[in-house]
Amino acid sequence: MDRGNPSEKTKALAKRIAFSTIGIVIISLGTTVCRIGGVGVDPFTAMNIGISGILGLSLGVYQLAVNIVLLVLVFIFGRKQIGIGTVINMVFVGFLIDFFTWLLTATLPLDGSMLQAGICLVVGVALFTFGVSTYMNTDLGVAPYDAVAIIVAARTPVPYTPARMGQDILVTAIAFLVGGPIGVFTVIAAFFTGPLITFWNDHATIPMLKHAGAYADS
Repeated sequence: MDRGNPSEKTKALAKRIAFSTIGIVIISLGTTVCRIGGVGVDPFTAMNIGISGILGLSLGVYQLAVNIVLLVLVFIFGRKQIGIGTVINMVFVGFLIDFFTWLLTATLPLDGSMLQAGICLVVGVALFTFGVSTYMNTDLGVAPYDAVAIIVAARTPVPYTPARMGQDILVTAIAFLVGGPIGVFTVIAAFFTGPLITFWNDHATIPMLKHAGAYADS
């Protein structure tokens, strides 16, 4: 690709925005699959579902408000983490989870069985981690929540991995206290998604994005 050609650069940016958006939709769908399967959601969403329920607000409205507050902090302490993907993520994830929850509960025969829970867990984790891998590799900014541990690692002696684990554990504890949907997926999201995201990076998303001309370094 001719990186100096404005037309080619515009096309590449449009592709990156499209794949970032697709990744965010897949993240929301994966989270919803785990939610309706009764196996929990990721720590941040669990906390927001619990608090939004207490306040009588939809998840989309409450999560957007929380993201705006976090975005201000990210802008002050680590603005280079902000991009178009940040805005798409913070605005749409909560509303997409609301929509997919309505759609799937209205169309799927949910019976609450262990088999159903197991299928939802496997499918939801696969979708969630694939979506994260896709949107992050477009390098268009990360969600305000995802930026917190990155900023902590950059500004303190604490490495990224323990910073992120500490963040997720704290948020999971808050989610538990406010009655958020804690489950197996919450634990997986807090501790074990890294290897799966790396797997998708190596074997699916980076090759896919490079082939499409949407990889950040292509």
